[in-house]
Amino acid sequence: AAHHLAAKGHHVLVHGRTPAKVDAVVHAIAAKGGHADGYVADLSSMSDVRKLGDNVAKGHPSLDGLLNNAGSFDGDYTGERLVTAEGNEYTLAVNVLAPFLLTALLMPSLRAAGCARVVISSSVSMGAADALGDLQLRRGYSAHRAYSLSKLCDAMLVAELHARYGGEAVAFNTMDPTSQVGLGADTKMLRAGWGSWGGSCDEATISSEMMADEAWAGRSGEGFATRKEVADSLLRRRLWDECVRLTGAIYE
Repeated sequence: AAHHLAAKGHHVLVHGRTPAKVDAVVHAIAAKGGHADGYVADLSSMSDVRKLGDNVAKGHPSLDGLLNNAGSFDGDYTGERLVTAEGNEYTLAVNVLAPFLLTALLMPSLRAAGCARVVISSSVSMGAADALGDLQLRRGYSAHRAYSLSKLCDAMLVAELHARYGGEAVAFNTMDPTSQVGLGADTKMLRAGWGSWGGSCDEATISSEMMADEAWAGRSGEGFATRKEVADSLLRRRLWDECVRLTGAIYE
């Protein structure tokens, strides 16, 4: 998505956990005449997410969009239920709590743009709705169950963001980022959890399209909206309140 957006002339802010990988993307974009800045943070740490949000906001008081597309699987690929230093199940922290908190931190910059877009990736693999009362999966943990629950939460939070704040200033949408390539793109996550049969990542352009294409102008609240839990405002509010409790996020 970063390469696609840079190729269209957008100044891209690239985030990653590994400095060398972030630098590689930034340099690759620059080599093609694009513009990018790199930011390094561990999204499993809400402390790091806060630093990331503060640094981005200070450097960019106006943002046209925020793409929350980072994700993890199977306890950071350890094969175990991993708990962060802050006490959160790892998949929940990276896939749900980090985008929820980062979006809150960057809302002033997004509003300042006047017509910003926020996209949080979900997945057709969403599920485990019976665990919405046990987000940390202290009972019945498995890699697929944690991932499915996290993607359900993402879709529900996008619907709630749209209900609370969607409008002309900021639009909120979700999608499955690999929806254009059949049942998945060939990524580290797909290989770890499902198999080595994914399509080309170069063909998965829905993320960049939702962020910048004219076809998505003025659209908000789209993505899995008909799923029962996503449409349930009471369940969404309960999830929202728990995410606020776990992150300390303040939406203003």
